[in-house]
Amino acid sequence: MRLRMLLAALFTAVTAHAGVTFVAPQPGAQAIGAQLLEVTTDAEDVDRVEFYVDGVLAGVARAAPYRIAFDFGTALEPRTVTARVFSGGYRTTRSAEIVTAALTAGESMNVDLVEVPMRVHASRAIRPEDIRLRENSVDQAIRQILPGRGPAQFAFVVDRSLSMTGGKLDAALDAVDRATALLRSGDTASLIVFNHHVSRAQPLRADAGAASTLAATVPSGGTSLRDAVAASIRSGASRTYVVVITDGGDRNSLLSEEDALRQISGTKTVVSAVVLGRPGSFLDQATGNTGGLLLRATEANVRRQVQHILEDINGRYTLVYQSSGTAPGWRTISIAPRRSGVKIVSARTGYFAE
Repeated sequence: MRLRMLLAALFTAVTAHAGVTFVAPQPGAQAIGAQLLEVTTDAEDVDRVEFYVDGVLAGVARAAPYRIAFDFGTALEPRTVTARVFSGGYRTTRSAEIVTAALTAGESMNVDLVEVPMRVHASRAIRPEDIRLRENSVDQAIRQILPGRGPAQFAFVVDRSLSMTGGKLDAALDAVDRATALLRSGDTASLIVFNHHVSRAQPLRADAGAASTLAATVPSGGTSLRDAVAASIRSGASRTYVVVITDGGDRNSLLSEEDALRQISGTKTVVSAVVLGRPGSFLDQATGNTGGLLLRATEANVRRQVQHILEDINGRYTLVYQSSGTAPGWRTISIAPRRSGVKIVSARTGYFAE
């Protein structure tokens, strides 16, 4: 009996030093729709982490990061989220619990989440409380900040107009081939080439790169830049990264600059561009609105500039919030750090909401 009591006391002591902290959702945050439930723990030899919502098992995570996806729906009531961490061959257990905020009827009408890709320099991983986000000057509650990125669609949009002679087109296609080597498992890639006509998107595979796919293509014709970028937009849940390589002109697009920006800015799309010449206002706004990069290049360094864009994409955060208290139309996003040691390098600046 004494041995059992001693073992029980020992297990209790071990458990007391194994902390469990919620990463998402945060206490008092709103919980609507699909989002991640995630905790961190300093417990060693973790066997599993069980997540409960209002006392009902929602899912199990068996390896770090300890997270699952859960759909909260559109209920107005506060929700109780519990995480139970089992470790040491299920001999110790530690729990943590948070309660989400109740919603008003007005808030329940808007359940669309907004994703904001951003680049941040910080001494440690950033958390929602480190960032202040305002939409049309109205403070918004940040639901989560996700490091890295998940599988995504990549669309390489390459100018093949007459002005891309002198080796520019060959250099652009070679840059695309080099960039596809930086894609991750689960990514997909396609190629769109354009002059005054816009080609259909062609899937890019490791065994058939852009240069070999378009070996017989020669620069010719005019330029429909806005139409080509708009044609690269893909529907669905995956984020799309559009990488444009052009000399910057546009003389033949059917879409106006405003219409093209509207099509781009209301989607999960990040537009970046490498310009072998002078970038026009369209690319300046398209990259700024979506949080992409706009880089100048020459034939000699276009490969390095495209590689820089891929490296930048692979090192980003995604901030997620629920828009509240702003009207339809163009919504301006402003992001600022709440603590020292955090620098916002770039982020999406706004989007259209119908």
